[in-house]
Amino acid sequence: MRRRECSKRTPFVYHPATLGSVLATIAIALSLVHTSLAQDSQEKDTSGDDARTKKVNMEPPVEVTTPDGTVIPWDRLNWHIPDPETDHERAMKQVDDLRNEAKKLEADGRHQEAAKKKQDAELILRALEIAKPIRRPKQVRLSLEEFLHRVLANNYTIEVQRYNPAIETTRLVEAESVFDAVFFTSYTRDQVDRPSVNALQATYADTMTAAAGIRKTLPTGASISGSWTMGRNKTNFQFQSIAKVYTNGLVLSVRQPMMRNFGIDANLAQVHIAQYNRRISRYSFQTQVRDVLRQAEEAYWRLVEARRDVVVSARLLAQFEQILDYLEARRDFDVIPVQLAATEANLAQERATFVSRVKNVFDREDQLISLMNSDDLNLADNVEIIPTDFPSLVRVIVDPLAEAQAGLENRPEIKEQELRVKSAKIAVGQAKNQELPRLDLSFSATSSGLGNDNSDAWDMATAYNFIEYQYGVEFEMPIGNRGPRAQYRRAQLTYTQQRAALQQTYENTLLDINVAVRELNTSYDQIGPAFEAAESRVREVDSIVERAERKDINTLNSELSARRSLADTRRAMMQFIVDFNVAIIDLERAKGTLLRYNHVVLPPVDGD
Repeated sequence: MRRRECSKRTPFVYHPATLGSVLATIAIALSLVHTSLAQDSQEKDTSGDDARTKKVNMEPPVEVTTPDGTVIPWDRLNWHIPDPETDHERAMKQVDDLRNEAKKLEADGRHQEAAKKKQDAELILRALEIAKPIRRPKQVRLSLEEFLHRVLANNYTIEVQRYNPAIETTRLVEAESVFDAVFFTSYTRDQVDRPSVNALQATYADTMTAAAGIRKTLPTGASISGSWTMGRNKTNFQFQSIAKVYTNGLVLSVRQPMMRNFGIDANLAQVHIAQYNRRISRYSFQTQVRDVLRQAEEAYWRLVEARRDVVVSARLLAQFEQILDYLEARRDFDVIPVQLAATEANLAQERATFVSRVKNVFDREDQLISLMNSDDLNLADNVEIIPTDFPSLVRVIVDPLAEAQAGLENRPEIKEQELRVKSAKIAVGQAKNQELPRLDLSFSATSSGLGNDNSDAWDMATAYNFIEYQYGVEFEMPIGNRGPRAQYRRAQLTYTQQRAALQQTYENTLLDINVAVRELNTSYDQIGPAFEAAESRVREVDSIVERAERKDINTLNSELSARRSLADTRRAMMQFIVDFNVAIIDLERAKGTLLRYNHVVLPPVDGD
């Protein structure tokens, strides 16, 4: 893509929530920096380069030449589709000029020409009055860059989504904690005091046992433990030579699965899946930020379009009212009631349409406020938002093949789906392992000690003179094994499904890029013809007005029709300009490079 670089902007660094921030302050780790604009007139060939410079059009070009050779002067374009803010200043200056000219003409005795100047001035004032409903006492001027900064800093959708990576990190820690060592201890005491019918049975016994040790699960599936056991037995049994006996034991035990739950792959499966899920959440966060950014930029340009549409509609409505006033003045001469009624109906219809266009401006402003979620702006305030930027008119040349390649390399949905495929593949292996019978080998060794006190028992146990060994084998297999087989089949189907979803994501990416490229070229190619059509409609209106010998109803209807067509052409031209700028961001979104295009920096995803 070839693009004129019109600004050099400091990257907007945005940090998603980390586990530490969630546990500590749960605050937004967001760094806002002031940016400066610098004009650069050099054009660089960046075909296939995704790190493009964001355009900010604080000062639109003097003129633009479209591919068909149409030259669009900026002042002429702004005259066709002005912003209410700038149009008010220009219109009041024009009114003053017309009134001064009228005074000069009256002084020269040219009263008819003076009346025409006054009528033109009155028409401008009427149009300004009609457009007045969108003007409010509190005004906020926003450049595109400042607006996007506010969105990234405060948008609730991003705020909600940014906690997901931290949540997935806790799940990863939880999966890894299975292999953490566990300290365990126990203590029991049993006192027996009951009568006995013979001397061979004790009537009193006091038994105490205690144990402490460490247990750990290994990635191979083995469970090992080392423990120390201590016992004390006190009794009144007359045939026992020692009344109080202490025992100590040092125990080492190992249990190793040989089929089900055997091996590193089977036991680390949940850890790997949790790692992939955390990376997926990071890509999902990038996708969410990207989509909010795209929505915000389109909303900004749609507000620009809606505000200028109000001015165009106000001009048309003022001209309607002026013509109606003329017809009412001639009611008793050459205007019949049905003609007057038809004009009144058209005027009422145009007024109703204008109300909806004013509503559209308010809706767009509310959308911007809702996206920003700023403390100084809320939906309850009566605020007029004035965009200070104008959409780009610079031709963008794209290489469809390079754009498709960039999309396949950068689209976060693709990377996200690739990780889902890997997770599903791991789940297949894990389910296959669970389908096996359970065959566990166990081994334990105990060094025992005995004495009149605990110290003697400990010395004997640590002398390792008395060692016990235990070996064991356990086997288990469900009859029919239907449950594990169903799980394995489900894992296989899920894996196949995720692979199909990956192919679908590839196709959707290429489709989005192709559609965006066509929309980009089409919308730009429509701007030149729309401007020429608007210029032709102006000449048509001027011709009708100038050549009319008298303003009869047919001539006025022709003038109204021509003015309505002119307004529609101006709206279409503004729509094409906005659609072109939306197509630019849609193409960047389709390629997965919209964040880079807007100089938004997110921490890299692990593994990238």
